[in-house]
Amino acid sequence: MLARAPRGGPSPALRACPARRLHKRLRKQIGRSILPPFPNYHAARRSPPVPDRVTIIDVAKAAGVHPSTVSRVLNASGQLSLLPATRQRVVAAAARLGYRPSALARSLRLRRTFTLGMLVPNIDNPLFPPIIKGVEDTGHARGYNLVLCNTEDSSEREDAYLRVLRERQVDGILIASSFMADATIGELRRDRFPFVLVNRGSRGADDLAVLVDNAMGVAEAIDHLVALGHRRIGIVAGPQTTMTGQQRLAAAKAALRAHGIRPESALISVAEAFQQEAGYRAARRLVAGGDPPTAILCANDLVALGALRAAREAGLECPEQISLVGFNDIPFAEFFAPPLTTVRIPQREMGVLAAGLLLAAIEAQPITTRRLLVEAHLVVRGSTAAPARASARIA
Repeated sequence: MLARAPRGGPSPALRACPARRLHKRLRKQIGRSILPPFPNYHAARRSPPVPDRVTIIDVAKAAGVHPSTVSRVLNASGQLSLLPATRQRVVAAAARLGYRPSALARSLRLRRTFTLGMLVPNIDNPLFPPIIKGVEDTGHARGYNLVLCNTEDSSEREDAYLRVLRERQVDGILIASSFMADATIGELRRDRFPFVLVNRGSRGADDLAVLVDNAMGVAEAIDHLVALGHRRIGIVAGPQTTMTGQQRLAAAKAALRAHGIRPESALISVAEAFQQEAGYRAARRLVAGGDPPTAILCANDLVALGALRAAREAGLECPEQISLVGFNDIPFAEFFAPPLTTVRIPQREMGVLAAGLLLAAIEAQPITTRRLLVEAHLVVRGSTAAPARASARIA
């Protein structure tokens, strides 16, 4: 049997310590008032005991109900079959005891982590924060958290983030990244992993997606420019490696033909990204010559901002000498100088719809429409006007 140290005294191991014996002799020689006692590490004061975690059984005992009743109340299920007084008693007991449900236990029980992943191509693009907010608000209201990944338009980062999200066992993924290869989406499809495409399409007819009616928005923009008298209309298209870029360019060509205007390759310039600098470089190719277009339809608002800079450098004032139209109606488009005429899309609503689709897929709820198409409408501001030659004729 191990020897016990007297209460408050040194342990047997400490009494046998050579350093302690030497310290004891020195105290006798030097004086107890000068040399302090040898530190009794083995008899250090114990920390106060950590209280046990409050469990659902503790709440049940305090409320005088079965644990399953507590579970039904706190998980907001089956409340219709419970008396209001019972529910109030359970809630009060949980609050009084400081009960906190275990997220791990809940995840194991329901086989879910209550976490959503989202891939966006560029967090600097003002289009995405309202979409993200719509997703986050909808998920939070249903008890889900959001993990956001910024891919910077990099396929390598897309693949890496997708792998990380799946390793962390998110319940589903929202994909707003326009460059993601169809092969990657096909892998999610084969694994039956819940995902929703946001502001981009795919070749899978059954994929869940929230899309913009690009044809509607582009047609309204071209109609507006033609109505002002423009016939020489340039296009700064988005990257043709993206479905959004392809759809908007095709819609612009179709809208021009509908007005009897033949699309000219010399008036079409493709930006390598949906960003301001890329729009600037693409627009320079249209305005640098001796016969620039009188109006330019841009792939999005950031591209339009770059086109505005290129036009000014070429000595063209907007809208007196050149009209500009954007797409998306990002939050500060109305503060451009001049305020930007653009195609508005319901950005936050897209996030709400996408999150709703994803949660329905995760929770195995019926989905009647797998592809939701949101409308896009023109908002006329100060960046468009009749072309200078037409204005002179009118005068």
